[in-house]
Amino acid sequence: MRTNIQPIRAALIATMLITSAFSLGGCELAYLIAGNGSHAALYKLPKKNRILVLVDTSASSQISIHAMATLMTLVNQTLYQRKCANRFVPAYRIVALQRRNPEKYHAMGIADIARAVHANDVIYVYVKRFDVTIESAGQLTKGNADAQVKVVEADGTRLWPKTGSPGLSVTARVPTGTAVSQSSQTVQSEMVTILARRISRIFYRYAVGYHPKAQ
Repeated sequence: MRTNIQPIRAALIATMLITSAFSLGGCELAYLIAGNGSHAALYKLPKKNRILVLVDTSASSQISIHAMATLMTLVNQTLYQRKCANRFVPAYRIVALQRRNPEKYHAMGIADIARAVHANDVIYVYVKRFDVTIESAGQLTKGNADAQVKVVEADGTRLWPKTGSPGLSVTARVPTGTAVSQSSQTVQSEMVTILARRISRIFYRYAVGYHPKAQ
């Protein structure tokens, strides 16, 4: 009985797929066939290398050490779950290095930090802006963050992007809302989450939805 049911089931599935394809509009079908339902990784990490996600910040940025550690941890977790690499330097190693001797840490270059934690490659995230704004006598909050991402070897050699740009720009925006519904801490957490997601997506293929133009 099992050998008789399987061909019937396969035929039904094939019929359903054909019917679904013909039910799509021309643009939708072309979109599906062209493979535009996913966004390819911009850079693939060597799986066997030990990866350091290093978050640095400008003097004007409001991002805290805790938020920086959270950002590093979220990117580490996502890339490990997506099997982009097998070994990552935990965020607490960087925080400990920074707190042990802040003056010495700030004088260290990317290569110095990579050697200190035995990393092969570094995903370097430079947070240029991380602002949590409170308006209308504390009644409204919003947030804006801008970062640049690049990948370098432990010796400091640029791996990606190859151009002379500082790195790929990644942004996070939290629109204005009431402080009751989104506290300044909530805004900060949401911006960290958005940045982590967008940074992580640089390194793996992810699905994107089909968005037909408005008629």
